[in-house]
Amino acid sequence: MGGRRVTRNANKTVLETILDWSTDRPLWQRDTLRRIVTGGTPNEAAVSEILALCKKEHGAEGIASKPVALEAAHLPAAPADGESIALASVGDIAGVNQLAPGQTLPFEAAGLTIVYGPNGSGKSGYGRVLKRACRARKAGEIMPDAYNPPPAGKATGIFAILKDGVAAPPINWTDDGKPDPVLSAVSVFDRDCGSVHVQEKNEVAFRPFGLDIPDDLAGVCQALKQKLDAEESQLTALRDPVFEKPTWNAATPVGAIMSALSHDTDLVAFEKHGDMTADERARLARLEEDLLKNPADAAAEQRLFAGNVRQLIATLDRITTSYDDEKLTWLKALADAARHKRAAADLAARETFDGLAVPGVGGETWRALWEAARRYSEQTAYPSAPFPPSGDKSCVLCHQALGADAQDRLGSFETFVRADAESQAARAEQDYSEALAAFKVRKPDVRVIAQARKRIALQNPSLARKALRLFASADLRRLKCHHALSTADALVLPPFSPSPKPELEALASALESYAVELDEAADAEGRDRLIFERDSLRGRAAVSDLLETAKKEVNRLDELRMVHACIADTTTNAITKLGNDIADNVITPKMRDQFQSEIVHLAAEKVRVEIVRAGGRYGSPIYQVRLFANPKAKVHMVLSEGEQTCVALAAFLTELATAHHKSALVFDDPVTSLDHRWRERVAERLVEESATRQIIVFTHDMVFVNDLHDKAIREGVPMKQVSLSRGPAGTGMVTDGLPWQHAGVRDRIDKLEKAARDARKLYDANDEERYRDAAVKIYDRLRATWERGLEDIAFAGVIHRHRDYIDTKNLKRVTVIVDSDVETFRKNFKKCSDLVDAHDPSRARDGAVPPPNEVYADIQTLAGWADSIRTRQNALP
Repeated sequence: MGGRRVTRNANKTVLETILDWSTDRPLWQRDTLRRIVTGGTPNEAAVSEILALCKKEHGAEGIASKPVALEAAHLPAAPADGESIALASVGDIAGVNQLAPGQTLPFEAAGLTIVYGPNGSGKSGYGRVLKRACRARKAGEIMPDAYNPPPAGKATGIFAILKDGVAAPPINWTDDGKPDPVLSAVSVFDRDCGSVHVQEKNEVAFRPFGLDIPDDLAGVCQALKQKLDAEESQLTALRDPVFEKPTWNAATPVGAIMSALSHDTDLVAFEKHGDMTADERARLARLEEDLLKNPADAAAEQRLFAGNVRQLIATLDRITTSYDDEKLTWLKALADAARHKRAAADLAARETFDGLAVPGVGGETWRALWEAARRYSEQTAYPSAPFPPSGDKSCVLCHQALGADAQDRLGSFETFVRADAESQAARAEQDYSEALAAFKVRKPDVRVIAQARKRIALQNPSLARKALRLFASADLRRLKCHHALSTADALVLPPFSPSPKPELEALASALESYAVELDEAADAEGRDRLIFERDSLRGRAAVSDLLETAKKEVNRLDELRMVHACIADTTTNAITKLGNDIADNVITPKMRDQFQSEIVHLAAEKVRVEIVRAGGRYGSPIYQVRLFANPKAKVHMVLSEGEQTCVALAAFLTELATAHHKSALVFDDPVTSLDHRWRERVAERLVEESATRQIIVFTHDMVFVNDLHDKAIREGVPMKQVSLSRGPAGTGMVTDGLPWQHAGVRDRIDKLEKAARDARKLYDANDEERYRDAAVKIYDRLRATWERGLEDIAFAGVIHRHRDYIDTKNLKRVTVIVDSDVETFRKNFKKCSDLVDAHDPSRARDGAVPPPNEVYADIQTLAGWADSIRTRQNALP
């Protein structure tokens, strides 16, 4: 996957080969390739975005950005064989730096265009547009005007183009990050392009277009790996120390999970291990306590506890039996029967003893007294005599002799007492009294219940509460019954609370079984079983405390998994193989020969170098530029900055020389840091190339402008000169030709002729004052142009003011000057000097200036003088 050998089809470009290779690469790498192809080497901010995309591809959440994979639409165009694209103009630029609106920058379609502009004139703005719209190694980013509100949309412009010299429909360009299928046939060279060839890593390398893309991709991979390695170290350091010294037994279920946590551990299942019943928590408490004791003592304690529980069971059984519905209802029935029968006996007594002087005879108090008297008489006073006593016996109550009436009355009392109603009432009362006595005796011993409940509550509070509630409900039934016994109200009993007997019996059995286990713990194997059980329960009880630690560890491990997956993605083996395969197909002997030819052309014999494969690195193999004389020498230390720039230009031109089309080339300040020797060579090479394709040069170097101009004139190459300047509307104000101070003689003559035509309009309008000012200005510039003609034409550029060398190769051209040339120069230069206001004129002078016809004729005199000398110079052998 991605490591397959790349065999580049002859009909496919390097970029198309890279696109095919990328289809099975990670999506983040495809996004990176798009960035590299459309914008050059990603900066630090872009690398951070790419890292986020890599993490997102491996499961990271919360990342909003989406990858945009490299597609065919992102690739620069590959023109059909032989088809060439030229630029006629670019204009209506909007949203780029401070470029003024409404400007159109024209180009010479079939030759050389020189775009001159000093610093701050807008040259770099147009350069950025061309790099973004056309084919550049390092397209960079277009920035809007920093001093004004940002534009609503992206940068835009209109390109007028020609295909094979024929005007084609204009292209409305928008900076959407995708190369235009037509404009991308145009190639752009600038400093950044040169830096691809002239590396900053102690080497000078040859990197054809497209071969640097694997380098950049591998560079991003290495940058990502450094960041990911740092994250890995941080995540490793964040591991909780508890995992080095675990607080859990790894053999237990909870300990096994904590010891084997991974990024996908099911923590929901882990959390469920913490769900413990009250019995399990009680069991853990017992184990914690008992494993600290002698097993035999602990077993005895458990058996004693089991006995207490069984005693509690028996007590609760007695209570529920004593106070069940049947017994309490029976007792209530006895009470009611005794009450009813006594009422019947009382009624009979009232009927029997009604009218007696002493009330209450036959009542309950009276009966108690009577029965007491009976017992006293039969047991003490008259043991052998019947009751009541008769004859001469005294009354056992008042100890008075009994008369006949008293004996009769006592007899009637005894008859009443022994009557049926009274007997039934007495028996009922006796039965109830005995039952009530037994009822009271059955009241439970609260101390037994309280003692057992307290012990149970230590391990199972719920069960203890159930036992207490059963006792309380039974006692409430007792109280309800006791209250109902003294009234005629119906007995209403509250229900018993549910009996905990099954749970108590289970507890007692568990305690007895546990006692057996403790007996067995006297040997090591039995003790180990209990220790394992305790540790298992300990682990479960600790789940709530361990859960947060586990969550953090799982998150940490998930981040580590993601980081490791991302690191695996950053390996560069497949990328290096891609670079090797492409290099084998691109850097052919033919290309190396072409490079050597370009170096000779640019540097003659001063830079004797060759392209040599020098191993490999991340991305693709290195093709170094080596010195013929000393292959081991460090080229970057031997070659000057200017010579290295020549190497970069040679590499750039080598690539284009092997292309199948002759589309336009744009050079943005190609001679920065070059001295006059290299500038002249570069100018010569660009002029030569302009004979076969359109060449556009942006520069702020006026010496280079002159070199290009002179060589283009000499070679007869069509040429256009354009200057850029800053104005009230912004930068990039376009003017045909160079600024006056830099313009050549021909350009100046054109400007003077135009000024003469404008002055004629003032003359014809009888605007004498303004005409005079215009004519004086024309003669002032005409005098300066005669000076420039002497320097550039008569002296053939042998000597230029402020230039640090003398160009002796044109010295022969000076020999064509004859006396008439000198006289023409002297006479016309003097006329100009007399007319201009170089000094304050005498008040005696009338200030008259020549009429328009004479002004125009004086300009033509200069043009004829210059053409005559050029013709003779060009005729020199």
